[in-house]
Amino acid sequence: MTNHASAHALRNLLLISAVALALLLGFGFWLGKKQGAFDNNLDLRFSASSGEHLNIGMKLMYQGFPIGHVSALELRPDGTIEGRLLVREKYRPLATQGSEIFLSNSQLVGAQLAWKKNETSTDSLQPNQLLVLAHQNLAHELEQKILDRIDPALNRVMAMSAEVMDQHKGLPATLEHINATLVSTEKLLNSLNARAQDPRVDHLMSHLDEASASVVKTAELTEKNMAQTKLVLESTKQTLDSVHNLVNRSNDTLDDFRRGTLGRWIAPARKSASSPP
Repeated sequence: MTNHASAHALRNLLLISAVALALLLGFGFWLGKKQGAFDNNLDLRFSASSGEHLNIGMKLMYQGFPIGHVSALELRPDGTIEGRLLVREKYRPLATQGSEIFLSNSQLVGAQLAWKKNETSTDSLQPNQLLVLAHQNLAHELEQKILDRIDPALNRVMAMSAEVMDQHKGLPATLEHINATLVSTEKLLNSLNARAQDPRVDHLMSHLDEASASVVKTAELTEKNMAQTKLVLESTKQTLDSVHNLVNRSNDTLDDFRRGTLGRWIAPARKSASSPP
């Protein structure tokens, strides 16, 4: 029973080990396939005068997309750098005769190895063919790019400065106009001050003040006289109304007296001029 149990445990251990090994091999195969290890990649050599900005695993870019990478770097006895490039299988049509590689500083930090295809050739590069890496002076290229961007800005600043300093329509002309306005204003203020200091002006202003006071008093008296006149007119109207009422009552009394017998004999009614004889 013990031997049988040991044999069973050994079989299980071997089975688990085989499954683990199969999984490990499968994962390695999948990883290698993903990395292009089983693809028909193009292996190229390149030489450079310096290893600055280069490193193993550095991506090879074409129009912003990675098409391969640097697989090896070596310093040769003559002081030059020799490296190897691995171009992925599906991008092999880009590797035509006359194509170039160069360092690019298009990104903010560091540099990239870029591929430039020769559009005029259809012949493919052969495996292990040697390319020469040029344009490694990134500092000069970066300086040139900065100058290319700064020069238009400097030109615009210079143009604006020229417009500001224009003698006819720029800042000097504006300042001259402001100065002329200030001089004219100063002359006007001096003239007004001189006129204000003239004794005749004081005498005239005194007379104007007296005349104004007299006019005000006359207006006040006129207002009072108008008020009194209004009161007199109202009183006269009341008196006339009373006289009119008295006359009307007298006429009524006379008419009543004439209607009586004694009245007709003492004060007969007068005949009107229009009555017949």
